[in-house]
Amino acid sequence: MFNEQKEEYSSKKGQNIPVWQSPKYIQAKKKAIEIIDKKEYGLTEGDFWILMNETKTGKMQYTGLIISHIGCLKINDKLEEKLKFNPESITIDKEGYGNTLVYTYSNKEQGLYEVGEVSKENCKNSYPYAMALKRCFDRVVLKNSRLAYESIYSDSEGADIGKEQSEKEVAEEKISKTKVDALKQAIAKNKMSDAVVSLILAGYDYAKIEDIEVKNYMNIVNDFKAKK
Repeated sequence: MFNEQKEEYSSKKGQNIPVWQSPKYIQAKKKAIEIIDKKEYGLTEGDFWILMNETKTGKMQYTGLIISHIGCLKINDKLEEKLKFNPESITIDKEGYGNTLVYTYSNKEQGLYEVGEVSKENCKNSYPYAMALKRCFDRVVLKNSRLAYESIYSDSEGADIGKEQSEKEVAEEKISKTKVDALKQAIAKNKMSDAVVSLILAGYDYAKIEDIEVKNYMNIVNDFKAKK
């Protein structure tokens, strides 16, 4: 279902790589199949597709499900009247933080406060108002239908979520062998004791140089320099 594959194409490697289904994806799939089978919102398999990211272990990770904006419109149409998106609950801020355009949804009866924002960084089309409103609408609908708590994301969020997860993967990657060797040479050259090295690494929960992640590399380098 949802066009699941045992392998997916990796643009980085130029070949197919194995798929790993994360617990979040399995949870999202279970919920999506449930609401499709119940015909609760009139949704079909075509309203969903898989959110995936290549991991540092060389696998393609299924991380959740994306639901289309049309899917969100179908859901809103079937929600109880008190839970439907209420346009009167919307306000707009054209000069938000960091030059963002923000639609704010505040509905006391629903107990819901949500936003939909766009900036030059996350919106490349010529319709920023439509995109910000779409994001706000989809977020409200997914919250009121409780699907937001099942690792089901709207298509207006998918690209940002994928980018965040890719950036997280990069940050958590181990440093290269070249950097490992350079650090070891610097430690030997400056005659730093094993105790000092272990103390610095322990501050980042690392047992050895090879464990250092990209996100902490420069901080550790600076710590070593301070101990010269």
